[in-house]
Amino acid sequence: MKSRETHMGSGLTRRQVMAGAAAMAGAALLPDEVQAATAPTRMSRGMVGFKGEPIKAFCIDFNWGEKGPAEPGLFAQADPEEHVRWYQDLGCNTIQTFCVSYNGYAWYPSGVAPVTPGLKCPDFLGKVVDLGHKADMLVMGYFCAGSNAYWEDRHKEMAHIDERGNCNVPFTLEYLDYFCRSIEDAMRKTGVDGFMIDWIRPTSHKQWLDCEKQMWKELLDEPFPTSGKPSAEAVLEFDRRAMERCWRHIRWVVRSTRPAVVWTNHPFLKNEYPMWEGQPLLHEADWILNESDEIEHLDWLKSRVGPNTLIVQNLCGWKGHDASMWKKIDREKFGFYGFAKADPETTLPTTKLEWNVKNIEILRKAFHEM
Repeated sequence: MKSRETHMGSGLTRRQVMAGAAAMAGAALLPDEVQAATAPTRMSRGMVGFKGEPIKAFCIDFNWGEKGPAEPGLFAQADPEEHVRWYQDLGCNTIQTFCVSYNGYAWYPSGVAPVTPGLKCPDFLGKVVDLGHKADMLVMGYFCAGSNAYWEDRHKEMAHIDERGNCNVPFTLEYLDYFCRSIEDAMRKTGVDGFMIDWIRPTSHKQWLDCEKQMWKELLDEPFPTSGKPSAEAVLEFDRRAMERCWRHIRWVVRSTRPAVVWTNHPFLKNEYPMWEGQPLLHEADWILNESDEIEHLDWLKSRVGPNTLIVQNLCGWKGHDASMWKKIDREKFGFYGFAKADPETTLPTTKLEWNVKNIEILRKAFHEM
């Protein structure tokens, strides 16, 4: 089995090698204080807040429809001005909207991902960025690493189609190349201050696809077990290396394109803590979200993240969330976030989910008070 120090370069395309070389060369030459100076001019890497306030972020979620992943074109009538006004009224200083949503469709004129059909505003993301910046707010985009319905439908042999709705796309080199080209495209064509990357986590391994067996050879330098049932220890190492390779590709393409805040979400589960031990992502990501309603994860994360990594706590979106917990979180050390499923008619947060309605109002008061 290869050591973790040598396995990451297996099978890289020329494009990936060049991007990685440029990024790693920069990392070798820049001390931490110079790296911070290369971050977006609107904010500094590792900052706890924005303009003297803690990060107060929210997302009107376009990922989901009534029966699962939002079908392409759902929410296409969204009005950027109405959305930015809603975020302002909530008291946000950070908008999290979409570069590419869970279904794999872009919210700007992408040259890589398909564009959401029927957009009322053809460059929804670009307009939100312009309006948000004029309102003195940060604007973050979104990508989902662990699932992409568009990719899955066109590469069924490289996805667990029967597990849609969960993390079901293995981090093959083919997928990472597509995913990173999509990131690069959005960074070059829009002015987002950064973006959330959702679901950097392994698949369930209920079954092993041929492409995952190839990944096994690339990452562990040994054939996939003929029994078809690798040991739990080997699977843990495979998952750790697969996530690390995914993160390295993302970091390479971002650092070789332009400064931007990379914000990751996974989410974290206590029984998966061993998978995160020694993960470079925890030290190198700019922001890390605890999506869970279990704020106990904050102490665990705090002891593992890098000195320039901001931990952001989610307070709205799950039925178990209680936004009043914000009072127990140190605003000098952590950021705050919430999300709410969009209504297909209004494209603003649906009023059908009572727990979200309640938590949004709690956040409204909290955000204005902070």
